[in-house]
Amino acid sequence: MKGIVILNLDKKSEPTINAQYPQNISDELGVTDSMLATVFDEHKSVRTGPNYLEMQIKRDLSVASFFTGHSSKHFIGKGDHVITIFLSDEDIIPRNFEGQVRRIAFELLPKRKEKDFKNLLAKYYELLNKGELDAYWQERQELEQDIVGKKERIDDLAQKVSMLVSDRSEHLRNVQALKNEVTELYNKLENWSLQMAELNEYNANLTAKTRELTKLTNSQKQELEQKDDQIIKLRKILRDKDEIEEGAEKLLEQIKRFKAENENLKNEIEKMNKTNKDLKFQVLKSNRERDSHLDTITDLKLDMRNLKGQISSEGTLKNKLNEEIVNLKKDLKVIRRERDHYQKLVKKHNLL
Repeated sequence: MKGIVILNLDKKSEPTINAQYPQNISDELGVTDSMLATVFDEHKSVRTGPNYLEMQIKRDLSVASFFTGHSSKHFIGKGDHVITIFLSDEDIIPRNFEGQVRRIAFELLPKRKEKDFKNLLAKYYELLNKGELDAYWQERQELEQDIVGKKERIDDLAQKVSMLVSDRSEHLRNVQALKNEVTELYNKLENWSLQMAELNEYNANLTAKTRELTKLTNSQKQELEQKDDQIIKLRKILRDKDEIEEGAEKLLEQIKRFKAENENLKNEIEKMNKTNKDLKFQVLKSNRERDSHLDTITDLKLDMRNLKGQISSEGTLKNKLNEEIVNLKKDLKVIRRERDHYQKLVKKHNLL
């Protein structure tokens, strides 16, 4: 090796020689300020942190150089300094040469303002020339430890993300289950609506039949009254005309025939009364079925309220489920109107 020079930035941020050994070695080797500035610029072009390079600055001179890093960021020893070693053609650079130069930066540069700094520079240069300096890699070890710490942090975050994804999957399954339950409730409601429609139609048919039977009963009653009147008249005629035997026999035959017809009419009236009684029983049964459906609708409403409470705790589907609940309430209002209409019909026609 031919010598060593320490560069730093002056007040104008330009590289200048801070110290060198042997004395005036840069002038002896013909190293100009521009050559040293080139070395400085090469370091800064690599990266802002500490870095090492080897380069040829003139045809017959090469250097090994170490940049300590910017003072405002990460640096070794003292920021914004470059330690440059002038090499001879016979020099063989060992593998740990960078670590040895790092040792000079770490231990020597903080002592820059001490009086015997030049002697210390000469001492470290001789140790470097003999290969007796221990390499300094603490900064690299700290970087490796930092990388290990960040890797552990990344693994921890990845585990948390995996847990969050698992929780989200569980949440989505719960939402899907609620959707299926709502669908089932809609199907039940639709079935109940169909049953209510069928029940209303059946009730209307029963009402129409009841009306027809009532009309028929009234008509037959009027016929019986008319026949009773005729029987009374005939009896008067028989009392007035006992002497007319032929007429009496005919009247007796008519009376017998009328009695037989009257008996038949009574039997028909009894059958109609029984049919009317059965129809009233069916109407009562229909009313009970209607009350049962109304209780079922009330239970459905309670289920919907509970479902609404469950749905309100879910995330992204809340608005959609609220809209579905509003639609379900509208359907319930339609069913209530049908139920009220049904009750009015029952009261109007006195089916109870």
